[in-house]
Amino acid sequence: MDRITPGIIAIIIGAIIAILLFVPFVAASYRLRGGMTVGRTIGWAALLVSFLAIWTYTILPAPAITDDYRCSTPNLDLLTDIRDILLIQQSGTSLIANASLQVVVLNIIFFMPLGFLVRYLFGWGVARAALSGLVVSLAVETTQLTGIWGLYPCSYRLFSVTDLTHNTLGAVIGSLIALALLRRRQALAPSVAEPRPVTVGRRLLGMLSDVLVFSLVSLIAGLLVSLLRILVIAPGSPTVTDPLETAMGLVIGLVVYLVPVLVTGTTIGESAVLLRATGGWRPTVLARLVRAMLGLGGVIVLSEVIPVVGDVLSLALVVAIIATLVVDRERQGLAARASGQRVIDARESVDR
Repeated sequence: MDRITPGIIAIIIGAIIAILLFVPFVAASYRLRGGMTVGRTIGWAALLVSFLAIWTYTILPAPAITDDYRCSTPNLDLLTDIRDILLIQQSGTSLIANASLQVVVLNIIFFMPLGFLVRYLFGWGVARAALSGLVVSLAVETTQLTGIWGLYPCSYRLFSVTDLTHNTLGAVIGSLIALALLRRRQALAPSVAEPRPVTVGRRLLGMLSDVLVFSLVSLIAGLLVSLLRILVIAPGSPTVTDPLETAMGLVIGLVVYLVPVLVTGTTIGESAVLLRATGGWRPTVLARLVRAMLGLGGVIVLSEVIPVVGDVLSLALVVAIIATLVVDRERQGLAARASGQRVIDARESVDR
């Protein structure tokens, strides 16, 4: 395995985890900080990928349990790398091509993002950055020393105390770089409890959260129904998911979307971004149903139920939803206007 592959694996795993945790992340951001920013979102994604990369490079390439591999002996000498660098230099190799020096530099660079991001995301100083680098590095080295905690009979990767020092140094350097580059915020941030404007970005983020919840619920429900068929109802049947199981997954996903709207008037995505819908034509349930059918509910029904032209109608509804939201100065949009509801910040104490 080359040096690039573990990084690619970390990015792929990170992307999957990010999708699964996106809506909880949105909800937590609005409740803990009052909102979301692009910079912090990218920062959290970078921290996730950085953390996963540390572990993929720690474990991979991993031999098969049955492979004949040599057990490594722990290195407890802090001066080993210095001696190796000097020894290679004596052979006339250029400093840039010195393999031992390359390992040292890479170990330092590898932990610099960790130090940078803990300062940016948590406001941690150099001491905490150093401690975080030491703790993560110690966990990495211990995983190597124990053969991935007993999965292998002995360590197939080298435990080295010099890695601990280099990784910790990398976290410290990353923290210092963040200190030099990041501007201190002069203005006080608004209170978390203070209502904030309903914006296009906030509405679209809520809609995206609804789409993700529906998609994940539908996918997981369809897979569970398929698994139930294979293991319980018809053991030994083909493992391919049939159309009925896919349809059941879509129905369950649609129900998960509709129930909160019909009961509270507000979608899961809107709740995540601290929005709520108030008012509406009478009867209230009918107004809420109209709102759901002119939102994601209608998009799903048109796409999945109506043959031939359903996809075109579904796309037209999506365009109409976004266009009316952008044009509407109060950012209410098509569904809210048609149902007589008003979308406001959930922290507002009085309906307007």
